[in-house]
Amino acid sequence: MRFEKGDNLKFYLLGVLLFPLRFLLATIFLFLMWPFAVLRVIGLTEEDLQQPITHRRRFFHHAIRVLSRLMFFASGFYRIKIKGQRASSLEAPILLAAPHSTFFDTLVLVPCDLPPVVSRVENLCIPVIGALLRFNQSILVSRHDPSSRKKVVEEVKKRATSRGKWPQVLFYPEGTTANGKVLLKFKPGAFIAGVPVQPILIRYPNKLPATTWTWKGNGVFKVLWLSMSQLYLNVEYEFLPVYHPNEAEKADPSLYASGVQRVMAGALGIPATDYELIGDMPVSPIGQLKVALELGLWELGKILKKARCLPMMAESSGEPCKEGTDGKLSKEEFADCLNLTDSTTASKAFSYFHKDAGGCVDLREIILVLAVLDAVRRAEDIAELAFKLFAETPQVDKNGPCLYEEGFSAILRCLLGTPLPESSKVFAEICEGISAAGLSKAGFLNFSLHHPCYRQIFRYYLQPPARAKKRRPHSPRPEPLTATAASISTPWPNGTCTQTTSLENGRGLGHHKAD
Repeated sequence: MRFEKGDNLKFYLLGVLLFPLRFLLATIFLFLMWPFAVLRVIGLTEEDLQQPITHRRRFFHHAIRVLSRLMFFASGFYRIKIKGQRASSLEAPILLAAPHSTFFDTLVLVPCDLPPVVSRVENLCIPVIGALLRFNQSILVSRHDPSSRKKVVEEVKKRATSRGKWPQVLFYPEGTTANGKVLLKFKPGAFIAGVPVQPILIRYPNKLPATTWTWKGNGVFKVLWLSMSQLYLNVEYEFLPVYHPNEAEKADPSLYASGVQRVMAGALGIPATDYELIGDMPVSPIGQLKVALELGLWELGKILKKARCLPMMAESSGEPCKEGTDGKLSKEEFADCLNLTDSTTASKAFSYFHKDAGGCVDLREIILVLAVLDAVRRAEDIAELAFKLFAETPQVDKNGPCLYEEGFSAILRCLLGTPLPESSKVFAEICEGISAAGLSKAGFLNFSLHHPCYRQIFRYYLQPPARAKKRRPHSPRPEPLTATAASISTPWPNGTCTQTTSLENGRGLGHHKAD
């Protein structure tokens, strides 16, 4: 996050005065909810909780709603601006809130009358939070129970088709927090029932994006401190018209999710992307591949740069290592090859590469990775070198060297970290209709440089990020940059197979972490 002149002093002064008081008050209001949440479900069995709680316990619901609003008021959200009107549970059994950019997004529950949400079952163990999840009968999913997701789908369908018997269920369809500059790919869970949904747009029209909490940004405490150190925080919720799916969308939850995502992105004026989160890593789908938005390759480049290990031209850097080796290097040989004298740095760099059963790495992978980190290399150079290193010449040499599945998978693994099942699917896809068992040089270059979908890998993802941003459309060779250019933030492609022209010119839509 960038501060203007004088902002640092203002935040430190206001932080000292406002943050302790606001944090204390918000905590008090949060803990005051605990007894009301417990009292609302006390005496109810698990079977009772499978049905909507009767109105005789609505007092506790209203009490927690008031305390929730007071908690956010104490945090600095003095006023909530509402646009549009919330539909009834009969009109729209499902509510969708996006973009999801912070834990403060739970404030949307207040104007929505505290609807149930879908949450991890592990959150039941968190004091206060667990009681609140039971209080509003949230739907719980376990990542460790294979049957849990199926049960959640059935529960969502049951509530969504109850014709108003159950309250509305609120989803954050992105499934994780992002920076709010794009919409991540919507997960299909909220759309499986095929019922109408009401989108809710979340906006924080503040001078600074202090509330943003992303996968690679400010931690919880810093977000709280930056947010509560402001005089006040603005938030705006806009209830869009109910979205009614057509027959095709009812039959295909992914298509339904995509349609709603486009509507919400259009209303927000931001891109709808195919980015999604796998574990803690944002990825973009390219064909059958899931490519990380921040490749580990660039982290390796920063390690080598910090160690002042500036790789020579890739082929020449491997030459000194070839004598006396069988193409496999131990950690000691690897360090000698790259002139890494610090053992910690050597271990970090060595850990990037795939090891065989003997704990050695493939020299060919090292040479290829160094070539990609060599900032003056063009996509054509990288693709030709990859084929040269991993192609094999058949015993009966009729068509020259071919690249087989093992070598193809090794290329994607060392450059993108692609697991074997994914690379095997891509290899089968591009070899479909080819009589030979492998790819010729022309076939591989067509895949890496001209394929309408996969050319993004070599022409964009494997270009140092700063160079992809500064690159000119008609420049035959990019200007030299150091390997650390990879650490500079830059827009990333949108992961589709059709919109590649603007991406290859370095103008793709992007996913950025909070500054």
